[in-house]
Amino acid sequence: MKQLTRFSTVIISLFVIVLVGIGFSPSRSFGQCCLGAQNIVAESHDGRFRVEATSLTGTGHHIHGPYKFHFLTLRVDPNGETEELGVFERKWVTDRHFQMSIFVSSTGNGFALSTSLEKPIHFFAPDGIVLATIDGQKSAEISCRRKGHPALEYTLRGRTRFGMRSTKLWLPLFHVTGPESEWTYDRPPRVIVDKANIGFDPVPPNEISWLIQMLQWRPEIGSGEVIRAKELIAKKDENSLISLGLAALPLIEETLATTAQPDLQRVQSEIVRRLCGHRNAWRNLNLLVALLEYPNKELRDCARNNLQTLLPEGKPNAEWVNKNQRYLHWDSERNIYFLKPNIETQREQDPKPNL
Repeated sequence: MKQLTRFSTVIISLFVIVLVGIGFSPSRSFGQCCLGAQNIVAESHDGRFRVEATSLTGTGHHIHGPYKFHFLTLRVDPNGETEELGVFERKWVTDRHFQMSIFVSSTGNGFALSTSLEKPIHFFAPDGIVLATIDGQKSAEISCRRKGHPALEYTLRGRTRFGMRSTKLWLPLFHVTGPESEWTYDRPPRVIVDKANIGFDPVPPNEISWLIQMLQWRPEIGSGEVIRAKELIAKKDENSLISLGLAALPLIEETLATTAQPDLQRVQSEIVRRLCGHRNAWRNLNLLVALLEYPNKELRDCARNNLQTLLPEGKPNAEWVNKNQRYLHWDSERNIYFLKPNIETQREQDPKPNL
């Protein structure tokens, strides 16, 4: 009898842990159908960015739509202080069973949202703008990384016209990266060699080349391309404007602020999509550090060269940047970062003599 009681206690305890974990897991959380709508708190793998999704229609097993959530993105500093990066609301007018997963980028540009109510997986900027989507599948979902997997890569599974497929999603840029595998339930995924049978569209090589070009961009280059950008805007040459990228973007946005031009709106959206919401990508330390782990070697080398050029001591590694980032400030004249003295560190290194 005692053993039965002890066993029942263990089962109840495990059930309670599961319920709590579902509602408050920091890396991936769900609003499960059997539990109704649930609030979600999700963080990037390094804990520096957080997304809080709050149900505005209540929580609990009796809440089964319509669903309306308030999304808040926060930057979290080493002391736990938070800074609001963006807020928006999103709703689903349905009473179908609901499941939602949130995956937060480690560079502060947004988060991926996967739900059971829509086929696409969306990547949202903190202000709610959809930066990119993964569509074209009958169903798709992002799975949590497993132990030992790279921190910036997630498993992407979906039912495609070629059957169940599995590949990798690199979150900071929302890029699908290979190799793609055929997913089976009774054995590990089998790598697909035939490139004709691709269920998920990987990022095109020309977009990688374009991103490298944007990382090598500098203000002095942009100033020399202003006349060219104005000519292309007048000609409505969308492809050439997209190729200019960061050099054309300020003029495009300046024009759109006064007149509505669908062609320029398409160009703006495409540039922002390729940058995945990153502004001044060439000097964005969070992005450059993340790119050191990108699968493409040319892009990794480009990011490393940028860090060596931009950092005062030329230490292109995540550990150094994370440790010193709050003391780094941008010198707009020289286009490099300079390191402000850390007063606390100085006191530790040069203590006042005992009197």
